[in-house]
Amino acid sequence: MVVRDVPATDREQFEWALQYAFSPSRGPGSTESSGDWPPALYTPRAVYDAGRLCATSKLYTLPGRVRGTETTVGGVGGVATLPEHRESGHVRRLCRDALGWYADRDVPLAALWPFSTPFYERLGWGTAYGYSRLTTPPEQLPSHDPRGSVVRLDATDWERLSAASDRADRDATFRLARTEQWWHEQRFSDDGWGSVPYCYGYERDGRLAGYLSYQVADDDQTLTVENFVTVDEEARRALLDFLGCHGAQIESVVVHDEPDTELLARLDDPGPATCELHRGPMVRLTTVDALAEFGWPTPTDGDPSAEVDCRLTVTDPLSVVDGVYRLQVANGTATVDPVDDTPPSEGSEAVDTDVTVGVGTLSRLAVGACDVATATRLGDLSVGDDRVRASLANVFRPGTVRLRQFF
Repeated sequence: MVVRDVPATDREQFEWALQYAFSPSRGPGSTESSGDWPPALYTPRAVYDAGRLCATSKLYTLPGRVRGTETTVGGVGGVATLPEHRESGHVRRLCRDALGWYADRDVPLAALWPFSTPFYERLGWGTAYGYSRLTTPPEQLPSHDPRGSVVRLDATDWERLSAASDRADRDATFRLARTEQWWHEQRFSDDGWGSVPYCYGYERDGRLAGYLSYQVADDDQTLTVENFVTVDEEARRALLDFLGCHGAQIESVVVHDEPDTELLARLDDPGPATCELHRGPMVRLTTVDALAEFGWPTPTDGDPSAEVDCRLTVTDPLSVVDGVYRLQVANGTATVDPVDDTPPSEGSEAVDTDVTVGVGTLSRLAVGACDVATATRLGDLSVGDDRVRASLANVFRPGTVRLRQFF
């Protein structure tokens, strides 16, 4: 059993596995291979058993920013197992392979969009953020007298779209950037599995203040917005007004948005609408010492509370990063050193630690997805000393996570 890159000779089998997992209604024999191999956007990997391809993954490397530090972020996608090879632990093998692959390339984080949140929690990933899903008749969306105008966009507008994303996400503790190639091949392409989305933007004072991309299903007359990005409230109202103008064409609008945007409160009549809350993408540290790559709060006015020096035990269901570490944060910089917790002689006790935490919870704290109080109450963070807890709370300050990118 081995995990390795997929050669061109196995491309058809690789794509067949992906289609069976994600677009089974298309039926066998409908894959169409085109373009370069391996693709420029990702590295195709697969589990092989006696030379037979059993399960697949796509490993992306994406530019990003974590707590003010520019870095590279891993994106794990296309995880699929052929039906005749399921229930054999192949996804676990692919996840361990991905973490090692990224760690070897100094990529500190691996993100993914889960088919099941509990499944990947059991593999050490933690939820990065949630999202809301509003379904409403278009006539219930609020009207607005915009200061700017709505414009149609395409792949040639990628720089303007990127600039709008940067403005909207400027305060995020964890975000991804988008290259020209990504805009062309991901946002303005069907990627072989669907249809090309429409994209419209809201232009104000000579630049984009927001945009949305969506698809329209003819069978049930539903317009589904997958990306809704705005720099302020006025731009959001303008684009909701734009969606409301589709009443003669469609029966319902589905909007995926951040959970705190109060979509129901914006409707003229929320009675016919539904709003669901979902957990979104997940994130995982590839190594614990990746914490040293990010920027951390600095003490202000002589307050040393943004400093910490503790020993933490990290648990990992994949046994990739589990162990005892000394974490020190001072003047905005972190250092992480492994601690030998092997008893020096028979009968000796292991080294005492101040903190115990699972790698999924630690990953959430690292990117600002939750605070220390939440990680203690709802996660598996355990801190034995109140002073250490207070210091950790001032270091692992929560923020906003915005990936806005499916892979």
